Amino acid sequence: MSKGGGLWLAAALAAAVLSEGRPSLAGDDQTGPLPLSAKGQPVVGFPEGAPATPPLPPVFTAEELAKLRGGRYRAAIAMQALDTPWNSLQVQAISDTLGRYGVEVVAVTDAAQDPARQAAQLRALADQKVHVLFSVPIDPATQTQAYRRIGEAGIKLIFMDNVPHGLQPGKDYVTVVASDNEQNAAFATDELMKAIGGRGEVALITYSYDSYYSIAARRRGFERTLASYPDVRLVAVEKFTQPSEVYQKTIAMLTLRPTIKGVFAVWADPAMQAIAAAHALGREDIVVTTNDLGPDSALYVARGQIRAIGAQLPYDLGVAEANAALYALLGKPVAPYISIAALGVKQANLLSALEMVTKRSPPPACGDKCTGAR
Repeated sequence: MSKGGGLWLAAALAAAVLSEGRPSLAGDDQTGPLPLSAKGQPVVGFPEGAPATPPLPPVFTAEELAKLRGGRYRAAIAMQALDTPWNSLQVQAISDTLGRYGVEVVAVTDAAQDPARQAAQLRALADQKVHVLFSVPIDPATQTQAYRRIGEAGIKLIFMDNVPHGLQPGKDYVTVVASDNEQNAAFATDELMKAIGGRGEVALITYSYDSYYSIAARRRGFERTLASYPDVRLVAVEKFTQPSEVYQKTIAMLTLRPTIKGVFAVWADPAMQAIAAAHALGREDIVVTTNDLGPDSALYVARGQIRAIGAQLPYDLGVAEANAALYALLGKPVAPYISIAALGVKQANLLSALEMVTKRSPPPACGDKCTGAR
């Protein structure tokens, strides 16, 4: 564990009171930041989950600024994929933030959801002798050695969302930065349950890699919320490796189970595939909720095709990751788990939420669809 744990312990204890039992979710006419879960994923030294702590403030002395700007530090980003706004906004935020302090991002890789491809990319990035590496591991169960080699090469490792099994914060890596994925899913599931009247059959569309922590947390949030609705039954669970698979899987699922009233998908791309499949079958009545907001999924919310989204703030996550790296380069203590609260999104707050997520004005199409929406 990193030294200076007292800096984050008080914040962690404060966060611990925020999430006990069923989450306190926003009401029908109010959405916004949701209560922060007390802990993140279990890692070495924190078998029950590392305490959730807020992002580090970018506060540096003149001497520290001079060290950063004169250090000729180089960074790389090894993403699990680059096919969604979540990925591109984090890359942009990391690059923007590090650039202000003279740290250069020299490489960004796209593993296309392939752990073997990602392992090869990690080896190549280590050979470039970068000082800091940001990465989203795809399969924590099989990638431990690939990432341990990064730490052994003296590279500061900042995880995004996910930690490979058996790695220890402060030794094998600096920290992991993640959204509160459990609360994101709990919000979206609660909205799904209310939309179907608290009774009936629902389906879950989830990722094939069960060990992927952020997905496991979303599934936990889904299942925990589902359990509080005794008249709702989970009758189908479909798994995918690539979102493009979801269209045919949903066709088959709804053909076999035509009584399904609602679907929760663990992120927006498979959710949009599920909607397209449902509509192809004439099932515009299917209620769909999901996680992660971007310009494309926002249009689905604006049109009423996605009922609700538990949104991450990917640009803010990227800033938090970059600031954690700057602290690490300076030898300053960093907490083992940094978390950013979930954001509940529906039509009523879509435009402001989209601007919070993307840091840009919403596209006119969203504004036109949301005019007068409740």
